[in-house]
Amino acid sequence: MARSVDAWQGKTDDTPVPPRVRLRVWDREAGKCHRCRRDIPVGDAWIIEHRHALVLGGPNAEPNLCLTCSWCKPLKDAEDQAAKSETARVRSKHLGIQPQPSMRSQGFRKAGPQNKATKPRTPKFEGDIMARRTT
Repeated sequence: MARSVDAWQGKTDDTPVPPRVRLRVWDREAGKCHRCRRDIPVGDAWIIEHRHALVLGGPNAEPNLCLTCSWCKPLKDAEDQAAKSETARVRSKHLGIQPQPSMRSQGFRKAGPQNKATKPRTPKFEGDIMARRTT
């Protein structure tokens, strides 16, 4: 059966998904989360999400939209962030862009020379040692 309505295409990546398209995506997915395939009951939290993330080059179009339940959203976000980081790291490596060095502390001071068994210890102060008077 041919589609009677053209698929929605966002003008920009920031264009929100209209309610009519949200309803079509719900019907297409039969009310199931695209990750865990769990039925999303009425009143449960769900979102419209892009199968292929926009930051990874996915289109802001109806065929790229799917339902995600509130349980699976953190997992998908973590996977998308990991893929984005990996892509950015590989791309910057190929372009020869070096990461900025992080701040480094001075470290520990150099230790003084060690006392050896053949070298006598030198006193740390000169003078006689006297008992302190406490009155």
